[in-house]
Amino acid sequence: MGPGKSIPQPAAATRPPPRFARWIIAFALALLLALTWLGAAHVLRTHPHDPAVWRNMVWALAGASSALVLGLGVALWQFARQEQSYESGLAADRAALAEKTAQLEAALSGMSDGIMMMDAELRLLAWNERFPDFAGVPRNILRLGTPLADILRAQAEAGEFGPVDAATEVVRRLALIRSGESTGTMLRLRPGGRMLELRRNLLAGGGFVTLYADVTARQQSEQRLRQAEKMAAIGRLTAGVAHDFKNLLSTIIGNAELLERETAAAPSLRRRLALILQSAERGADLVHRLLAFARKQELAPVSVDLNAIVHGMEELLHATVGNGVRTRTMLCDDLWPALVDPVQMEHVILNLAINARDAMPDGGVLTIKTANLPRTSRGPSEDVPPGDYVFLAVSDTGTGMTEEVRRNAFEPFFTTKPVGEGTGLGLSQVYGVVSQSGGGVEIESVLGQGTTMRLFLPRADVDAAFAAGAGGGLPGTDRDPVPEALF
Repeated sequence: MGPGKSIPQPAAATRPPPRFARWIIAFALALLLALTWLGAAHVLRTHPHDPAVWRNMVWALAGASSALVLGLGVALWQFARQEQSYESGLAADRAALAEKTAQLEAALSGMSDGIMMMDAELRLLAWNERFPDFAGVPRNILRLGTPLADILRAQAEAGEFGPVDAATEVVRRLALIRSGESTGTMLRLRPGGRMLELRRNLLAGGGFVTLYADVTARQQSEQRLRQAEKMAAIGRLTAGVAHDFKNLLSTIIGNAELLERETAAAPSLRRRLALILQSAERGADLVHRLLAFARKQELAPVSVDLNAIVHGMEELLHATVGNGVRTRTMLCDDLWPALVDPVQMEHVILNLAINARDAMPDGGVLTIKTANLPRTSRGPSEDVPPGDYVFLAVSDTGTGMTEEVRRNAFEPFFTTKPVGEGTGLGLSQVYGVVSQSGGGVEIESVLGQGTTMRLFLPRADVDAAFAAGAGGGLPGTDRDPVPEALF
């Protein structure tokens, strides 16, 4: 049934006269016939010896009787025909109504959303199989005529409305519904964290119909889209500021180096120039990290064995995280090569290890895992297109993140560390390097249990990478940038 179309109603059959009306007509004809005979008898008594009167009366009686009997027969036959036609039409109407009812029931049962209809007395009129699942109502209380108050009470007791007093909440919601304020589109957060959309409309004859839809996936998609748009906007702003800052630093560093050569005989000036150069180089490193987030830095992606990179960083990682943190690796034996910049990947792993260490002030376990993710119809993550990916995960058993921290973790200068203990650029650099490489990154965190950073890196085509290297360039560098569609 298409949108905006109502269910066709069967045509009403012509109802025949009621049975008592038919008996009245038959009785009237019989009475008329009796009166005719009585009148004839009276005439014959008053003219007992007149043959002409008798002859005319016999013919008159015969004609009148025949006409009355014939009229009575025709009337009864017509009534019978009407009765038969009415019964046939009524049977056809019932069959059509049953067919339309079956179609409506099939449409309701086939809906992916839940639906409920209440009559003017706020009693259950109709519902489909999905309604109990969406509304959190036990199926055993649902029957034709169930009061809305019983349904609301069951929902309140099941926690569908949050921590409320069931009786008070039922009274409040019934008052809203009766006043007409509880109509239109509403959102409700269910106990399990799913988001429910309710669309309630009034019916013409009283009552209402409510449609229940789970919009959790839609809201998550919209949130991811907003986050991607925000990160893209921050990236554009960051890139512009970083490029201008880079030009300023180039001038400062260049002139400081010239002055350093000209002031060889003045040690105090050389020390001051050294401080200037040191600060300028720190600023240049900051610019480099900002450009990494904005995906504007120069990368040199090659076919890389991530297992070899992890093995080569083991001593550095142990020294970085300290003795209180145990490091373990779970590396895939037949790991595919990844198409990434090896130097930047070392920075990425080191940044993730430092974040994990800071999240475990009392010690814990740092786990680095690699795996192959073959191509499927969907990407390995919501923000990653389908393809073959090399998977790298860095997990800790630390404090975990709140939802707000997890949402903002990749933003430049966002940090939960005290002032002076972090720039807030570590994870933003990870995000920029992985995204510019054509991959994706996501965070899974449970407050009080730890965090896992998941990286999806593009699998390297060894033959294509070798051919590109022989030609003097590699896909993914600034000379041949990664397609924007991968971002």
